[in-house]
Amino acid sequence: MPAKLSPLCRPTVGTITPYEPGKPISEVQREYGVTDVVKLASNENPLGPSPKAMAAVQAAIAELNRYPDGAGYFLKEKLALVHNVPSNWLVLGNGSTELVELVTEAFINEGEEAVIGKYEFFKYRIAMQIMNGVVRWVDMPNLGYDAEAMIAAITDRTKLLFIANPNNPTGTLMSRDQVAWLMDHVPPHVIVIFDEAYYEYRNPETYPDTMPYVREGRNVVIFRTFSKAYGIAGLRTGYAITTPEIAQAMNTVREAFNVNSLGQIAAAAALDDVEFLRQGIALNSAGKSVYYRELAKLGLEFVPTEANFILVKTPLPGRKLFHELLKRGVVVRPVDGYDLAEYVRVSVGLPEENAKFFAAIADVLH
Repeated sequence: MPAKLSPLCRPTVGTITPYEPGKPISEVQREYGVTDVVKLASNENPLGPSPKAMAAVQAAIAELNRYPDGAGYFLKEKLALVHNVPSNWLVLGNGSTELVELVTEAFINEGEEAVIGKYEFFKYRIAMQIMNGVVRWVDMPNLGYDAEAMIAAITDRTKLLFIANPNNPTGTLMSRDQVAWLMDHVPPHVIVIFDEAYYEYRNPETYPDTMPYVREGRNVVIFRTFSKAYGIAGLRTGYAITTPEIAQAMNTVREAFNVNSLGQIAAAAALDDVEFLRQGIALNSAGKSVYYRELAKLGLEFVPTEANFILVKTPLPGRKLFHELLKRGVVVRPVDGYDLAEYVRVSVGLPEENAKFFAAIADVLH
């Protein structure tokens, strides 16, 4: 049971439901007495870290007595080269989740608004609550985006509009046509945030390219991360691409040394690991096909995904299924915090991990 809040804390803190992380394997082993545990709860790369990132980290361990480069010079220079943008268009973050906090801290005054889809990534609402901001909720029909409804929700007090593309936990995408329509209609006093944490898993033929909006000087921020496809979630390294004016505001509120030394070094090395990235994308694509086939065999509904996880509808309450699967050594993610109580989110793992999930859920449901 969570501890009571101090009576001295800000009133808004009492309104916040904390983010629920995926259960670590060690905790499941302790609680349930199972030794063979697969974690399919946190959308991590099942191949492990980029080998080039690991080698770079091992070579840098002897320098851990030194503070990180607070400006992230070398990583930003490399990212600038990769994306063909000036380095002052970049902001580094302790994972892309910190970037959400930086953009709200930099731009949201008390009572100002952000437009957020009903099932969008939980961190957006928390960041707004911390700043005493107001969330303008927009329905997501069929768990997808409604660009027209998002534009209609904007008022004179709206500062931010969040689009997780693809969205966690639904795996759904705002299409290329929807993005183009939205950007044609968004007023100039609103900053549009495209959270592209799963960008590397995209289908290039259908995925909307948001970089041209930044190059045009529009009020757009793009979030990317090294936690997913590059496999270094434990080092918490992400970045934003935006206009120099927005980047300056975000960097002004950014904590000193917010990205640790090993995270910067690993991320820079991972950018060179093209083969590892290719292998991970291919594994995920093949795994999604297996999920679609096996879930259909089990008679379960699911949401076709543009990411490395799948939202699955189950006949049991999602929280109950979550606990039943834990007993069988499989960790998935309940999503009742998103008002999706009848679903669980499952990451695409290695073939043997996926097979263990299918066997476990079949055992629970049948």
